[in-house]
Amino acid sequence: LLQAIDFGLDIISAPNWVMQVFFLASIVGLPVVLIFAWVFEMTPEGLKRESEIDPGQSITRVTSQKLDRTIITFLAFAVVLLLGERFITQDSAPAPAPTPEIVMEETTVTDETAGNNLRSVAVLPFVNMSSDPEQEYFSDGLSEELLNRLAQNDQLRVAARTSSFQFKGKNQDIADIGRQLKVDHVLEGSVRKAANRLRITAQLIQVDSGYHLWSETYEREIDDVFAIQDDIALAITRALEAELGTDSKTSGNDLTDNLQAYQVYLQARYFLAKRGEANMLKANELFERAVSLDPGFSKAWSGLAYNISLLPSYGATVTANEAWERVKVATEQAIHYDPNNAEAYVALGRINIQNEFSETQKLYEKAYEMAPNDADVANLYADFMMQVGDFPAAERLEQKTLELDPLAAVHYSDITFVMLVQRRYEEGLEYGRVSASLEPGVPDRADPMIAGLIANGYYDEAVREINKFEPSSVSHQFLIDWWWCLLYFQQDDEQGLRVKLDSIIETLGTDVAHMDYTLVAFFTAWLDGTDAALPFLSKAYENNEYSFYWPEYFYLPEQISEDPDWLAFWQQPRLAGLIEMRRANQTQERVGWWKEPPVR
Repeated sequence: LLQAIDFGLDIISAPNWVMQVFFLASIVGLPVVLIFAWVFEMTPEGLKRESEIDPGQSITRVTSQKLDRTIITFLAFAVVLLLGERFITQDSAPAPAPTPEIVMEETTVTDETAGNNLRSVAVLPFVNMSSDPEQEYFSDGLSEELLNRLAQNDQLRVAARTSSFQFKGKNQDIADIGRQLKVDHVLEGSVRKAANRLRITAQLIQVDSGYHLWSETYEREIDDVFAIQDDIALAITRALEAELGTDSKTSGNDLTDNLQAYQVYLQARYFLAKRGEANMLKANELFERAVSLDPGFSKAWSGLAYNISLLPSYGATVTANEAWERVKVATEQAIHYDPNNAEAYVALGRINIQNEFSETQKLYEKAYEMAPNDADVANLYADFMMQVGDFPAAERLEQKTLELDPLAAVHYSDITFVMLVQRRYEEGLEYGRVSASLEPGVPDRADPMIAGLIANGYYDEAVREINKFEPSSVSHQFLIDWWWCLLYFQQDDEQGLRVKLDSIIETLGTDVAHMDYTLVAFFTAWLDGTDAALPFLSKAYENNEYSFYWPEYFYLPEQISEDPDWLAFWQQPRLAGLIEMRRANQTQERVGWWKEPPVR
């Protein structure tokens, strides 16, 4: 009866004291009912004292059968209510688009990757069981806070938010979730709010057996949601670490006490994780709003810096030089409020190509030391190792990001190009296909697959895939032009490449530019020699284009030409150190896309 009352009061958001009154009345009434039942008996003539009834005339057996049926009816009603509470509330939230299965074979994990003898766990988004959808921020925030705390433990491998939140709103088998996230344990839970009280349930499940290793329920009065979140996150983290046999020095909430800033920050993270210029520009606005609401919010400052540092690679709206100034300001604020903010050092490292590469590497090393199990830190550190030509290190780091964040398409994109630059074309295409399958119809995620198809000579399939994005919006035209140019280049189609390149050159320096100077220089060098390419390359250097520093195009200048002017160009500041690092890391004679020009 109390269970049914609790469910009914929760629906109408009755004050907490109402349920307390029912509970106290039940406690007080129980001994009265027991005494009454012991002393009196119901007969056809009415209520009589038991001592006054002849045992042969007692009808207790008949009344007890009726009572049994009444109890069974109430129990059945309670079961229906419980099932309705579990499934109806879960189904009421809109489910995100289904996540495609990963079809790649298992990769071999080396000692330097995340899977080396570590306990692994995924924190699924806690289910909001309240009738108030506004409580979604609390359940999501609690999940993220638990994830962040567990990630601080270097003895645990924790699936990244991008992957674990893919399962929000889905009633999927735990074994299947564990397989996709490549973890041994899953933490799930629910949050229910009734009036001014929160009930939070958490449980740890072993993936291979399905057994519940640990579960606990916490109840708190709502007076400070951040204090509750902090308190319960710490309690759950310590309980899990004890259950899993690991230990770390977990700290308190390092985010913000401003509820509105926190909600905006979570929205910004959502758009940043999706990537793509349009999403990242939206994330930029949200991060800026978060820091305006709370200027001391270090994570929002570093999120802003990280987002801006990536933007030049996704379109022309924000140039590398513009990004440098804005990232510098944001990272200074992030580090000022939290000197141990690893994300801030990663963002600074990504834009620090204006300085010495040895100094840049120190920034990445510092960030990686602070957060070795952060997928984004490992991913951007891999990008840097790719730039300096240490491809084995880049591959190890990218494999680690796949272990930490196995459902994030961007990581499959990045490891595709690590393979392609080493001319491991079939392997690269395999990763590229996964990238495209995880985010169907997204040009940035189709990019590695199309590049892999072209590299492998699957030209007809590449054309079919390119045509899926034609006609396209201006924001995607950059990629489409790149695909056509790469296709003509690989097919030795000088005429097709020249026609396409001429149309692209007409847009350079305008607001509708379809491709950057670096790529124009690359294809021009192949068509017309390095003398013709140098003006475009100089402009790329002046604009500090991010693609200019990638090894796919100009890995070692002497492999392209021995022209004195060409070689002198690469001896300028910033470039000389980069080329020296590439020579020191060189593991094979030829890398990247470059090939000998056709004989004329």
